[in-house]
Amino acid sequence: MATTAAEMAGRLGQRVRVVLARSRRPALLIAPLAAGALGAVLAVTLVARQDAEIGPATVRLSVRPALSGSSRLAVPPFGSVSAHTHVGPLQFRATLDDVDVARLNQALAEDEVPGGLRRSSLHTALAPLEQDARQAAREFLLRLTAVGLGGGLAGVLLFGRRSARRLAGCAAGGALAMAVLLVPSVATYDVFAFRAPRYEGSLQYAPALVGDVRTGFDRLQTLRDEMARITANLNRAYAALSRPVPVLDGSTVRVLHIADVHLNPAGFDLAEQLADKFDVAAVVDSGDMGTWGLAQERGVARRVRDFRVPYLFVKGNHDNPAMVAAVRANPNARVLDDAAVTVSGIRFHGVPDPVFSPGQGFRNPEFERLKERRSVQLAATLDGQSVRADVLVVHDPLLARYAIGHVATVLEGHLHSFGSQVVSGTRELRTGTVGGAGPDGLRAKQPVPYTAEVLYFDPDTRRPVAVDRITVGALESSFSVDRELLDEGANGFVLDPVEVPADLLPPPQPDEVQGQPPGVTARRPLGA
Repeated sequence: MATTAAEMAGRLGQRVRVVLARSRRPALLIAPLAAGALGAVLAVTLVARQDAEIGPATVRLSVRPALSGSSRLAVPPFGSVSAHTHVGPLQFRATLDDVDVARLNQALAEDEVPGGLRRSSLHTALAPLEQDARQAAREFLLRLTAVGLGGGLAGVLLFGRRSARRLAGCAAGGALAMAVLLVPSVATYDVFAFRAPRYEGSLQYAPALVGDVRTGFDRLQTLRDEMARITANLNRAYAALSRPVPVLDGSTVRVLHIADVHLNPAGFDLAEQLADKFDVAAVVDSGDMGTWGLAQERGVARRVRDFRVPYLFVKGNHDNPAMVAAVRANPNARVLDDAAVTVSGIRFHGVPDPVFSPGQGFRNPEFERLKERRSVQLAATLDGQSVRADVLVVHDPLLARYAIGHVATVLEGHLHSFGSQVVSGTRELRTGTVGGAGPDGLRAKQPVPYTAEVLYFDPDTRRPVAVDRITVGALESSFSVDRELLDEGANGFVLDPVEVPADLLPPPQPDEVQGQPPGVTARRPLGA
């Protein structure tokens, strides 16, 4: 019996050794591949750099692994512009190290015309820049490939025992890693993705680097036009060191859209800077300048007169009649109380929030039902206008729910967050809180950012073709701009009303809210 047990143990041990030997063979093959791939990635991240001379500028090119493919152009000290340019796990970076401003000005000074440079000047001044950029890109890709393959070969240093087989495996791993990194990035690269850039940096230089959207639409048809836009904006940005306010061109009508100041003076400070830097034609305030309705709150409305453009305001659910009257007292204010006003050819129709809700949260279902009914009446009002409004301005999106399809654009606030969607041909644009949610923001676990948006209207279709969403973390310390292109803005609006539930079709009676606690204002139906 003992002999039999010993034989069985020996056989079992032999089988285990066979299994281990077999399992080591794949490991022996995979380990060099993994080491080579790791070496290639580390080499690309840590070593791949190249300084390129592009016309009057010296640009440092680099790359790093990333979760999504993007490209970033950094222009110290102004900030950086980035865009999702390709599919692949790489972020390409170009950092401006030096520029000969005199040469740059000389290249762009010839024959400027409104809206951009003359085409002959583009051919003369920018063709060498385009050639330099293409050559720099080719050289950088070759350098990147060589560095990655070298890093793959260096992966063999991870092994105590080195052999030709392991060296070949590391080389194969490096080549495989570079193929995964580079092939999809190069194959899908789209320079026109910079039509919708993201800007990060100083608020002062955002308009200069991002540029006017209509100018972008006109110029971004070829790589040469893209080079013109970048170079012209660079020139404006460097000139901005001595002239803080950048010059914006283009034919779009720019409008600053804010909401939910909530008594915060810093919100007005930010709004004033944006109105000035982006050279807007008007400020549209979607309401909630106040918070609790106290008499002391009205003083904040005096800040409206500091804006040098028309200030269009609609009442929010935290604005009482006294606050509305205080806003109206400013000479540049236009309170939209079921009324319309035209600015730079764009007609804005505003509807005040019918409730004053602080302390009455228990009545929210009643308030929501009232606003939905008002939205049905509002649709009829818009259809009955002799001059149809281009933009509907409300505080609570519920007030526009069934006016969708009756107007081209709806501007709203209330929810303290950005939003954008197209429903039945109507573009809804919701801005965040320019006052960082006011007193409520101070009680939040995480700081509420200060937010606003700049809309770019096509003067022909009178619809927005793009929106820049501005987010400020702590004032002047964290700033970003995200641009969204609105393709439908290039075409005229076509009516496409949304379906209204049968139970909302009968209009509410004028006295339906009379006799209730003081939170709902009894109003006659719109259009009556």
